[in-house]
Amino acid sequence: MKRLFNTYIKNNLGLINLFGKTLGRFLFLLLTSFFAYKLSFKDFAAFAIFWTTLRMLTFFSANNLYIIYFNEVRDSLIDKKEWPAKVSSNILFTFIPLGLLSSIASFFIFDNLLIAVLMFPSILLFIIIRNISEFSKSDNSVYLSIFIEDFLFYFIFFVTGIISVYFYTSLIGIVMSLFLTVLITAITSLILFKNKFNFKINTFKIRFKDFSFIDLRLGMNYTILRGNEFLSSFCVRYLGQIYFGDVFVSYAHIMYQFYNLFTLITMSVISGMQSKITVKKDFIFDKEFVKQTYVKILKTVTPFVFGIILVIILFNSQILDLFFPKYIQYSELLVKISFIGLIYMAFQPLVFILLYNNKVSNLKLLNFTQYIGITTVYLLPFIFPKFNEQYWLLMAMTIFIIIQGLFAVVSFKTIK
Repeated sequence: MKRLFNTYIKNNLGLINLFGKTLGRFLFLLLTSFFAYKLSFKDFAAFAIFWTTLRMLTFFSANNLYIIYFNEVRDSLIDKKEWPAKVSSNILFTFIPLGLLSSIASFFIFDNLLIAVLMFPSILLFIIIRNISEFSKSDNSVYLSIFIEDFLFYFIFFVTGIISVYFYTSLIGIVMSLFLTVLITAITSLILFKNKFNFKINTFKIRFKDFSFIDLRLGMNYTILRGNEFLSSFCVRYLGQIYFGDVFVSYAHIMYQFYNLFTLITMSVISGMQSKITVKKDFIFDKEFVKQTYVKILKTVTPFVFGIILVIILFNSQILDLFFPKYIQYSELLVKISFIGLIYMAFQPLVFILLYNNKVSNLKLLNFTQYIGITTVYLLPFIFPKFNEQYWLLMAMTIFIIIQGLFAVVSFKTIK
């Protein structure tokens, strides 16, 4: 047993990251199950739309700078024991306009001034948590990242979320509990990050002269590339409520929780291996490196993905009855969702190996193609009012995965 641990688990950053994220997401699954049980279809649908809106707006406001600056932060923290001032400046000055636009957008989505006001600081705090979590992997250790983003955040939200629903069985109570959660988590993450790397605090500066429009534009290209997943998650709930009603939004949100198990497994391993996937300046990036990294990721991911698919096929009704008893009639849909997770596992490792190393070719064409495709899917129920709602959900989940995957294969073939 000890030999198995030392050879397969101890130095496998992806696997360690996966175990940590699984704990956090399990807490969130329990909390979602509690909300689904206590709230009406309408209130639960409102929570589903709010949660996906916050995640989407946070993603767009963060602008993927933690990917662009990972190498720079790693070199500065490890070699110089300094925080690069350019990074904090660009994070803040990118957030301010995008965060303001996000708050304005949230007001029109929810028609509630309190939610719009809380959205701005909540997004900022989420961005702090996200960046600290990613940059904390600079020394090839994922433990602080796991503790901050996957245990601390979800544990506090689990506690405050349950309390809020007992006092206020409405969306406002959940919004307040979430704001308290991100505030505590962000403050804690900053303290722990400073203690871990022991860098000079005087290098943490905010200077407008450090702002880079080139990095902003590069970040926006990657945000557009990856943003379709968050946009799709939001539009399925928001447009789904318009097309099909609150019940659809409620069960679609639950299906996404199970779909997220597959994205969690794949992305946890990829994220945990980020420092090894992202090559240093003096390293040769070639097809052999891509193949070896892709196979290494799949060796870690495959047993878990196939295991979950098998469990869902055998026990789909029992799973829904245990966690979401009001939605047990959607057991067959759950099985179909699991196979989308298999497609995700096959394509996304290659996409992110290329993305982390700035090797995605035809980026503008890729972004144009996937947004044309997903917009077409969004409009189908509008054009065809009797379009099957479950088919629409499956198409919205799948289309961007296939388009990105095909473009990644083309990009891979151009590498020497």
